[in-house]
Amino acid sequence: MKCTISPQQLGAGLAAVTRAVSSRNTLPILSNVLVEAREGALELTATNLDLTIHHTMAAEVEQPGIVTVPARILSEFVSSLPEQPLSWNLDAVHQTVRLQSGRFDAHVRGIDAAEFPPLPEVGAGDSLELDPQVLLRGIDQTVIAASGDEGRPIYTGVLIEFDGPEVTMVATDGHRLAVRVIRLADGSPEPRDKFGIIVPGRALVELSRLLKPLVSGPASVTLSVSESRSQVRFQLPGYELITRLIDGVYPGYEKVIPSGAQTTVTVSTEELRRTTRVVSLFARDAANVLKLRCEPGQLVLSANTNEVGDNVASVDATVDGDSLGIAFNAKYVSDVLSLLDSPEAELILNGPLAPGLIRAPGDDSYRYVIMPVRVAL
Repeated sequence: MKCTISPQQLGAGLAAVTRAVSSRNTLPILSNVLVEAREGALELTATNLDLTIHHTMAAEVEQPGIVTVPARILSEFVSSLPEQPLSWNLDAVHQTVRLQSGRFDAHVRGIDAAEFPPLPEVGAGDSLELDPQVLLRGIDQTVIAASGDEGRPIYTGVLIEFDGPEVTMVATDGHRLAVRVIRLADGSPEPRDKFGIIVPGRALVELSRLLKPLVSGPASVTLSVSESRSQVRFQLPGYELITRLIDGVYPGYEKVIPSGAQTTVTVSTEELRRTTRVVSLFARDAANVLKLRCEPGQLVLSANTNEVGDNVASVDATVDGDSLGIAFNAKYVSDVLSLLDSPEAELILNGPLAPGLIRAPGDDSYRYVIMPVRVAL
């Protein structure tokens, strides 16, 4: 292998793919990144066997070759270099890469690429097109509700259901539920049948990082699901992300979403966001409990702890229905308010012990349900 590339370009690629490298790998090869030089391109691949990220970038290649090198040291070394051409030279006999850039001359020992796991084959299942901006928003608005508890793997994923041109994304940790409905990109083929997959939340977080540079461009994202429904591949310009799907039956979420309303509160999203942030400062030492009281013309927020004190504030609101009090986890409320696109937020409540629904007024494309906290009101 002999090639030349920009350190900045290579560093950006390494930063993206090495996020698939786990610090808990038991196999040394999985701590490495696969580097392959082909005609006019350098390809990087990293995997932890569940998640694989592959990146292709332009490079001046004099001699093709392939090797794996430690992901961490390579990424840190390249990101520290000044912006001068970086040359690669592989000693295939000793599996050592010489890296030269300006006054820096380093040798990195690698492992034979034959030991690296092959790029997963997704096969010829459904292949659909999504707008990157729409997909990114769908991920952001749902993955926050996914659980981090590996003891309940189903809850660590995001359910993605395909039904004609409509795509429904769902996540829950048992305490809150986020449901976002998006559509396939214009011109995309529709799935052959209605189906759903459970994508690991961590994989979608990494996908969102790859999507952010694309939201202002004309690019699209191709989502391909294996016929066995065991893997999904996301293809976007320069990148592929492949992840194993979570096997199991996702809990029925529709029955959790309130269908009626005892009280409906409409309030400025920004005012409620700011007030929640300030009032919840006093909830940190009290299980993060934020109390809400619906009264004619206003929504009163309060939090208190014996050690710190208390804080009460109100925001102007349109209240339709009974006056009532309810308590939520303050973080759950803040999370959804930071993701609502509308100038106003609508709270649908059915009593102090029933789940509360937050959405844009009259808009079911994004629904966020929070289970109440049982406290004295």
